[in-house]
Amino acid sequence: MSVRWLIATALVVLVFGVVWAVSAEMYDLSKSTSLEIAAVTAAAIGLPLSWWSFRGQLLDEPPEVAWVTWRRMPSAPALNLPRPKDEARLESAFQPGPRTQVVVLTGPSGAGKTQLAAGYARARIAEGWPLVAWINSGSHEEMVAGLLEFADALSLRVPEEGTPRALERLRRHPPTGTQPSLIIFDGVSDLESIRPYLPAIPGWRVIVTSGAQEASHLGVEVALDLPATTELTAQTGLPESTCRKLGRLPSALDLAVATVREQASGSEPYLDRLRTVAAGQLLGDGQDGSRYEERYPAGSAEAVLVALQDSGFETDKEVRGLLGLLAVLSPSGASRGLLYQSADRVEDTVARLARWSLVSSRMDTDGVLLHELVRRAVDDRLRTDGGLPQAIADAAELLDRSTFGEEQAWDRRAEGDQLVAHIAALSTSAGSVTASLPPETVERVLGLRQWATRQLSAVGDGNRAVELAESIRHECETLLGPEHPDTLAASDNLVIAYVAARRSAEGIPLAEDVLATRERVLGDDHQDTLASHYTLAYAHEYAGHLDDAVRLYDKTYVEYARVYGPDNPQTATVGAALARVRAIAPARAAGRHRTGSAPQRPPRE
Repeated sequence: MSVRWLIATALVVLVFGVVWAVSAEMYDLSKSTSLEIAAVTAAAIGLPLSWWSFRGQLLDEPPEVAWVTWRRMPSAPALNLPRPKDEARLESAFQPGPRTQVVVLTGPSGAGKTQLAAGYARARIAEGWPLVAWINSGSHEEMVAGLLEFADALSLRVPEEGTPRALERLRRHPPTGTQPSLIIFDGVSDLESIRPYLPAIPGWRVIVTSGAQEASHLGVEVALDLPATTELTAQTGLPESTCRKLGRLPSALDLAVATVREQASGSEPYLDRLRTVAAGQLLGDGQDGSRYEERYPAGSAEAVLVALQDSGFETDKEVRGLLGLLAVLSPSGASRGLLYQSADRVEDTVARLARWSLVSSRMDTDGVLLHELVRRAVDDRLRTDGGLPQAIADAAELLDRSTFGEEQAWDRRAEGDQLVAHIAALSTSAGSVTASLPPETVERVLGLRQWATRQLSAVGDGNRAVELAESIRHECETLLGPEHPDTLAASDNLVIAYVAARRSAEGIPLAEDVLATRERVLGDDHQDTLASHYTLAYAHEYAGHLDDAVRLYDKTYVEYARVYGPDNPQTATVGAALARVRAIAPARAAGRHRTGSAPQRPPRE
């Protein structure tokens, strides 16, 4: 119960009693009259006190409120280097006043932008700020998943309105309490991509971390420099020569300290090992023949490779498997619940890799994270020794086991958002080595992408569903041909996505083409042909063509009853749709039927 609510209630009761007693004694009023005066007085002060109590409720319980908003934030690293000057620069970048302010942290890759922002957020949580949100923004899928999680925490996501409306509600959500609200977009590559999602209401503080060269057009830029060698030596105990060899990079120094500690070999032998490790093309800028756009200081890649060798990446199946999974899944990290399904000794392996500073965790202790430099090194080693196809196959199998039916799409939407982000990352990795993947892995990745399309459509994220479904359809047509079952399934999913995006009329011609092709290629009794009948009917329904929808649903019901029988659950689903459309025709005439929202998905076996 809120402390402010108790205070407000006590004050109202006290004022009521005092006014009643004073009015009755001093003015010799009747009991009923003095009661009326006391009630009016109590109500007059009770209304503002109620507002004060309501606004302060979150401030009285900041840990609970903050938990649902900051749980994806990185925890403090093992080597948490003090950076008081940078912390002071970040704080001073926010000017007094109620307006929403944006600060962009820039600097070399691995310079500690993420940890500086995370440290600032952790400090604000400790001070009791009620709303602190952490949004991983390395990809659009990650960013949207994080924003939707935040919207869910604030109860701003409604199934009938879809994702765009939820994100707009979040953008216009006022700050809570007397302190500012804080949102952090971490790892942004394209600064303009986040502009549509920045808060539009005064009272927010926004921190963006990015490797962009120019950020002043988005907000106040705070450029970070690498710490001085003498400062790093004092904080880590490593010689200045080692700090220089590692490029003065905090993330590389973290790995070095962990390796020296675990091997108990001293810093000089460690420096000798760094000189013997070949980093290959891990440090490129994307223009010199390497695969990567970000450039890391010399020595940092070598630090990762030494840690990988010593931690058992080449010899321990569990270590290699877990790092391989994390390298091809979403950079925002994987939950322990997901990873536990991949092997028996996951917790022991995570603890081992954490000692070597190769993985870290979120503040909720659930998410397991890889630094981008470690991810790059693992990816490079898997490509070099031919292990990447196996990592992709393992990840695809893991995600396939984690998917769920569309009837659970809304109730498990947060889990679905994260799976969609994982599938997007996995698809990118798979696309880079398609020729090396076995056919069953290629098919499984395609099936996961199809699932992601249906999941997005089912929760009302129509625009993203259309974008994904169009890309899948184009790829299938190019590689498999227009009449291949996978191509037709992709086209059917695109119709569903059009409906979810409130573009049902655009999906009708495509639905007609898919139905005609399936009738010719698969036959009238095939389950996909029957599903196409349903898809065409419900596309007409949500386009507002109710007469056509009734006719098509009626035909579809007859076909399902003929093939599966009248008591089959799929037949019952079609019958319910037919009854629904027949019932809403009068409501539509009265303006009560809302076409365009995501309907029931066509039945599948």
